[in-house]
Amino acid sequence: MFFLRNSFKYLVYLSCLLLFITNHSLSQPIKDLPFKNIVVHEAPKEIIGEEFIDFLGKKLKFNKFDHQINLINFWSTWCVPCKEEMPSIDKLVDVMGKDKIKIFAINLEKINKKKTDKFFNELKIKNFSTYYDPEYVLANRIGLRGLPTTLIVDRNGKEIARVIGSINFADEKFISWLKNL
Repeated sequence: MFFLRNSFKYLVYLSCLLLFITNHSLSQPIKDLPFKNIVVHEAPKEIIGEEFIDFLGKKLKFNKFDHQINLINFWSTWCVPCKEEMPSIDKLVDVMGKDKIKIFAINLEKINKKKTDKFFNELKIKNFSTYYDPEYVLANRIGLRGLPTTLIVDRNGKEIARVIGSINFADEKFISWLKNL
């Protein structure tokens, strides 16, 4: 009987501790997020050194980020939400300026320049190029869970936030929030 009472007491303490840790880890350090599907990291995550490839299959690495804000957008041509948000990413570059923001659009499909060019032309995308991760190497390393997903990376190569799912990147609230990071 004594053993059961102590076990129950420890179980209650453990449950309270887990509840506290869960609530604390889910807290957002930046208030007034423009969309509910933006996750801001308490401790930024390193992106420098991660690899992806270009149209020719040449491996590239995130070595240096020259822009104040960098978006790494994971997408595919078959992804309807990706297709819906892509024009707003293009417009975001128009609004913020190419000197302030850089877009790395990473397609998770096999390299197919014709298919990608058709996709970009239909959507009138003009402000960024596409890269690839057909073997999901980068996607797995960063813990990608679905498409579209966009990493928000600072000048120091640290992922400071992540957009899970699609949003309107040209939304005034989002742009204002992004400028204040």
